[in-house]
Amino acid sequence: MKAKGIAATILSALLFGFTPVLASKTYDMGSTPETLTFYRNLLVVPILFLILLIRREDFRLSGRTLSCVVLFGVLGRGATTLMLYSAYPYAGIGISTTLHFLYPVFVALLCRIFFKERLGLVKSAVLVMAVCGILFFLEKGQSGALTGIILAVVSGFTYALYMVGLDKTRLKDISPYKNSFYMAIAVAAGMLLYNIPTRKIVFALPPKAFAYTLVIAVCTSLLAVILLQVGIRYLSATTAAIFCLFEPISCSVSGWLFLGEEIRWQKIVGSLLILAAAAILMAVKEPCRPRRKVSAG
Repeated sequence: MKAKGIAATILSALLFGFTPVLASKTYDMGSTPETLTFYRNLLVVPILFLILLIRREDFRLSGRTLSCVVLFGVLGRGATTLMLYSAYPYAGIGISTTLHFLYPVFVALLCRIFFKERLGLVKSAVLVMAVCGILFFLEKGQSGALTGIILAVVSGFTYALYMVGLDKTRLKDISPYKNSFYMAIAVAAGMLLYNIPTRKIVFALPPKAFAYTLVIAVCTSLLAVILLQVGIRYLSATTAAIFCLFEPISCSVSGWLFLGEEIRWQKIVGSLLILAAAAILMAVKEPCRPRRKVSAG
């Protein structure tokens, strides 16, 4: 069972890590980060709907639970995807994904600020390590790369908000399929509203770009998520989270192989520091525990 959990978690990480290559290729065909964020959520809605029907799950949500779904779906999951996809053209998929993995650091900070969780010596040292890792990515005269770095770091922060929200609200007690279903609807609707003033969503994609987008949606928002849930079931969340660090490694290798992204020694050192910081934080303890259990909505 442990071997099954490890295999499922690593495969999930590899799927998450490889799909950015397809995302970058769709940009050359006229797609945009906004388009990918919109379709990545919209295309899995009917699939999740069928899964909920087959599992005979109750579709009802309470008003408070629905508000949590919309809040953390749009500001957490949706904003994270949009900013991470936006970072790829500036900083590359390998660097962007590695910087995104600062999210365990932000989780620790959010828990310290809002829930008064003590950091301790180990966590404080890890935060310093992560900041030092970021410094290795900063280079003079590369404003475009700096934009990508900022977007990737902020995507880590919004993902941390999403994780803390899942852990501290009633979202923790509803089915993951039900949660994913309503969050996908919320993000897709939010992107449509965002498109009204920006006009960034490209609805008529070339067939090849749409096929890549469909693969991205199924691989990330469905298969990788389910595999991760299997991994957590057999390994525990903390152990599975450590194996998730295969994602930025997979992303960097894929970017180098298929997109010709350059990997400099400074960025390798920075990546190792960030990934080590994330691994230590994940191994120390669960980042944030709920104060009380709430009823399912």
